[in-house]
Amino acid sequence: MAEQTTPLAALHDEFDRARGVPADGGWAFAVSWRLLRRDVEPHQVCEGLEEALALVRETQESPEDLFGTPEEHSDALYDRWVAEGRLHLWDASSMTWPEVPAWGFGLASFWTGAFMVFLLLDGRTTLTWTLGWVLLPVGIGVLKAVVWATWDTLLRARGAAAAAIGTLGAIAAGASTLALANEWAKTVPLGTASTWSYLWVVAGCALLAAAAGRWADARPTPAPAIADVDEWSRQVGAILRGRYHLADVRVAKIIGDAHAIAADAGRTVQEECGTPEEFAAGFVPDHARQRRIEGTIWAIIAVAQGVSLVGDFGWFRAALATACLAIAWRLLHRDEEDGQSGR
Repeated sequence: MAEQTTPLAALHDEFDRARGVPADGGWAFAVSWRLLRRDVEPHQVCEGLEEALALVRETQESPEDLFGTPEEHSDALYDRWVAEGRLHLWDASSMTWPEVPAWGFGLASFWTGAFMVFLLLDGRTTLTWTLGWVLLPVGIGVLKAVVWATWDTLLRARGAAAAAIGTLGAIAAGASTLALANEWAKTVPLGTASTWSYLWVVAGCALLAAAAGRWADARPTPAPAIADVDEWSRQVGAILRGRYHLADVRVAKIIGDAHAIAADAGRTVQEECGTPEEFAAGFVPDHARQRRIEGTIWAIIAVAQGVSLVGDFGWFRAALATACLAIAWRLLHRDEEDGQSGR
């Protein structure tokens, strides 16, 4: 059976063959990696690389001589698409509800392994096992996926305020449920066994994650249909809030202006402005706002970890709080640097 490859990977190989220089494929990979990190849709990344590949084949010059470093060319492509009003972004980090089981059990497998390592480093080679020792790491992993999906769903449908309230509600409900289940489980010990028994839980969660992932991939993905102007507005709002990270007030104004323009022209909003994807491509993502939100979330996690250290100090939680605070500081500091540089 022929080996399957993605269009982007095939393009990287074409760069290798264009002049017979493997370094050209590395240049193309670096360009695509930088664009994908900025959430540019893969098909648009392919479009930019195909243009460069055609010129490399024609001139037989290196892509770096023709277009500059990967950083310079990726920035040039991004800025050009913005100027042309056709920057297409994708939900690279979104979480849908059908994906929750796969991601939840995958994260559960990771957290279960982390629990085991932490306990072993603490010298606890055997445990008096209860269901709580299993429910806690598995529940934390699944809860993280649920919270992620809650945030993404509400952000796209209702805006940042509703997403924040819904996410906090999901965290409170999930944490309370886990705490109550753990307290109840303490009354029903299962016996004493090695801490290494966590490996069975890690393997079980990994298998469940793989099975759930195959199920999610097998689900058909119908193309979104535009039924009426309200559906058009909902889809545009979801794209601008979720992919472009625009504030709710600005999204409401953009949609209102689009409806006003369509009414003046005597046409439907889709006839006048195009599909939601086409219309949204004309706007510039607010990466500074995205980093402020992400930085605030990491800061809240760091503070929560710091508060927990007051009553029961632990080096693992102290290191985790410090790492979260460092991430938050870096995101907010990068926001200031980009603001000073004008990017």
